[in-house]
Amino acid sequence: MPNHSFPFFSSVRWSALTSTRSERVEVNAPHLCAAATRAALIPLLAALALAGCTRDSTAPAAAALPPLVVEVAPVAITTEAVPIDVTGVLSRRVESTLAFKTGGVIATVAVRAGDRVTRGQSLATLRLDEIDAAVAQARTALEKTRRDLARVEALHADRVATLENLQDARSAVEVAAATLRAAEFNREHSVVVAPADGRILRRTAEPDELAAPGRPILAFAADDGGWVAKVGVTERDVLRLHVGDRAELVSADGATLPAVIAQIAEGADPATRTIEVELALDSAAPAGVRSGFIVNARLHPQLVAARPVVPLGAIVEGHARQAHVFTLAADGRNVRRQPVEIEAIHDDRAYLRTPLPAGTRVVTTGAEFLSDGRTVSIAAAQR
Repeated sequence: MPNHSFPFFSSVRWSALTSTRSERVEVNAPHLCAAATRAALIPLLAALALAGCTRDSTAPAAAALPPLVVEVAPVAITTEAVPIDVTGVLSRRVESTLAFKTGGVIATVAVRAGDRVTRGQSLATLRLDEIDAAVAQARTALEKTRRDLARVEALHADRVATLENLQDARSAVEVAAATLRAAEFNREHSVVVAPADGRILRRTAEPDELAAPGRPILAFAADDGGWVAKVGVTERDVLRLHVGDRAELVSADGATLPAVIAQIAEGADPATRTIEVELALDSAAPAGVRSGFIVNARLHPQLVAARPVVPLGAIVEGHARQAHVFTLAADGRNVRRQPVEIEAIHDDRAYLRTPLPAGTRVVTTGAEFLSDGRTVSIAAAQR
């Protein structure tokens, strides 16, 4: 059979599957291959053109959606400072530990925790045998040095003793007198007495125990110092506080106690990294309050610079102190996405550092469903 194929077609083959049956048709046609390539590019170019049109139409897409019913609220401008809520410990202003100045065996401890005492009342004593012996020894030594001084003075008058001998004798008398004063001082402080009217907080020793010098025997709180609460405040919040700022304390039984900031520590606690703030109660603590009670405190800093405040529901997409609100356009039909920085949140309100004009309406209900430029409709109750 004659060969009807052409040599210059042998280098190219084009394969296609028919739509009606599964059979391969091989055609030696280079011009058909090029046409097929062009035909395949047409849908691709059309898709790219369509995608470009889609991107260009993103901006008006939000406005084209049906209006979303929302509720709005106006931005308020305030100089009110955000309160600081902390926890602290209630105590008497004047609290001290009482101890013996010298060591020895405890003879008596006459009071217990909770007892009321009066100024000068004897609270605890040491056995005085050893201390009295020291006083007697010092007194005898002083008497001896005085006799020695008298003899040296007589000898010096007869020019038998030198001036140096006389000066040494006088120095010995002074040393002995000082030793006696020290022994008598130790004996005086071998009895623990109440420094003022007050109450015993704790008792940490019992009779017949050996007390080292300075070891705490009793914890004492004076009546005339009033009550204070010591609270820990963070480094950021303490910058807003000043001595004299108002405060409120709430005890475990719900009693509210007015107070003022009396003292702010200069350094931070190395363990908690907080600064101790002392709050002084304006009045006496109610009955039943005890030193060491845990109290909740609310501190009211002084007024600050004016800044906007919005309902907490207006805040969306928050991260750390950065967030967004949706503000209503002047026509009342569209919203704009506004980035804001939050200063603090208190009582369902957000205080902002970002300036917003007073009266600007922000979306408070439905904000989580909005996007920039979205058409909205104000709820009927707010029209």
